[in-house]
Amino acid sequence: MTFFRGKRGGAIPSAIFFVLFATLLSILGSIYLSIGIGNPVNKATGSLIANQSFKTDAGTYFVSKALETAKGDERKILTTKGPQISQTITAFLGNPIFHNELNQISDIAYHYYTSGNKTAQTIDVKPIVTLALLGLESVDPQFSQLKKELDKIKPIELKPQANGPDAASVKSDFTLAIVLLILLTLLTLGLYLLFSKSGKLAMRTLAYVLAADGLILVIIHIVASAVVHHQAQMATESLAREAIPIVASSLLSPLISLGIFEILVGAIAFGLTFLKRMNVNRQG
Repeated sequence: MTFFRGKRGGAIPSAIFFVLFATLLSILGSIYLSIGIGNPVNKATGSLIANQSFKTDAGTYFVSKALETAKGDERKILTTKGPQISQTITAFLGNPIFHNELNQISDIAYHYYTSGNKTAQTIDVKPIVTLALLGLESVDPQFSQLKKELDKIKPIELKPQANGPDAASVKSDFTLAIVLLILLTLLTLGLYLLFSKSGKLAMRTLAYVLAADGLILVIIHIVASAVVHHQAQMATESLAREAIPIVASSLLSPLISLGIFEILVGAIAFGLTFLKRMNVNRQG
């Protein structure tokens, strides 16, 4: 008694449901890899900090925006030492200490709202501001006058969500949906293998599904990237026009990565069916 049986009546519906669940798992799974695993905010900020062009432009942007409202001595410093201030901001954004502090702040908020972790209920931004001020003081000692403003900076208090969907519930439901899709995909795949006419046919069907799902992910990535770039160009702030595609690229990367992986696995699986036939012919 072989594992594969020629019961086509059971193979067709099981194959249809397998394709449906596998496709949903492929699409939703790639989204889950992007925003469901780890802190997506850290992924976004990490991609910006890793981009040297963005950091350089951020330094220039800071000076230009400050000049719009600066007066007196403040304007004089920004005008005469603008390039040095820009370079300091750029270096500050690339400082590992700043990156770690930023990640810690982001993690506190993320776990508070998505994991129900209420251990920390405030966010202290003073260490980041202090670090930035030290850099500016190296450009001009007059920036030290801003130290008196540090004491006025109070910790940001985290408060439970009053409106909109609860982030913790959304993440929990999303995770449950992924688990159910995995189980349903494996179940329908098992049924299809049970009722399939032959192992070769089952392997080819699996190859087709993987390749098709991978192609769908690649297409979604291309379309989503194009839409994001188009929307970014409509932003009024130049720095936002630069930042949006960078952040989107980091969050959309699982789509293209998983898509290419599925296409490659599908191609290999399809090729193995011919390899098996070639071996049989040689033996004959």
